[in-house]
Amino acid sequence: MTGAGTGLGQATARVLLESGIDCVLTGRRSEPLAETAEAPDLQGDFLLVPSDVALPDDRERIVGRTLDRFGRVDILVNNAGVSGQAPLLDYDVEDWRRVMQTNVEACFFLAQSVLPSMRDNHYGRIVNIASVYGTLGLNGALYAGLLAADEGRGPTRQPAYHSSKGALLNMTRDLAIAVAPWGITVNSISPGMFLTEQAERIVNAEVIASLSAMTPIGRFGEPREVGYAVRFLASEEAAFITGAELRVDGGWSIW
Repeated sequence: MTGAGTGLGQATARVLLESGIDCVLTGRRSEPLAETAEAPDLQGDFLLVPSDVALPDDRERIVGRTLDRFGRVDILVNNAGVSGQAPLLDYDVEDWRRVMQTNVEACFFLAQSVLPSMRDNHYGRIVNIASVYGTLGLNGALYAGLLAADEGRGPTRQPAYHSSKGALLNMTRDLAIAVAPWGITVNSISPGMFLTEQAERIVNAEVIASLSAMTPIGRFGEPREVGYAVRFLASEEAAFITGAELRVDGGWSIW
């Protein structure tokens, strides 16, 4: 599982480990990965592999160490993701490529790397963590005080993030078609508004209130709720579900 050191990734990793699923936990920093594995009630075995999934050598190392330790790969959770904001007319090529490399390129090539093992065992579950913003535009009015004002260079946007998550959704569908004959499913989960530790350091009470009001269930999601969805899609019970987008958003995207 990528991006397992913080936020939704950490919560998801703990759900899987508590369920007795052996996990390889990756992330760019070793300390948060160790914190993930220090939680109580973990039943599955684990391997920590600090790495940057945007780097081809690191992706190769992740898969190699996984096969060395466990001998096979049954589940891949592509969770690592980054974003970047800037005034529209100042958004640069470097930031665009950085986001695309992590949010799209890494997901495809990690999947490609684990597919031989899954194909050999005629079993595999790939779960890509997308976003409701893979199909929706950013309404800046909902993020009062968090986005820089337009000072002549256009409104502050995060175009690469939205584009990357949209690409990930369609990559999920295309890959699902390709690998279905091998007994492998590929699905995506699109989280809505979740209050992770990182988000708590950024958002204010006004933003929390406005985003909660935009969610039919009336609250932010709990990070573990994404983990429960991942656990289901990664299970044998989800064998007839592939190419699907599961929105875990409290109804955010339905009105």
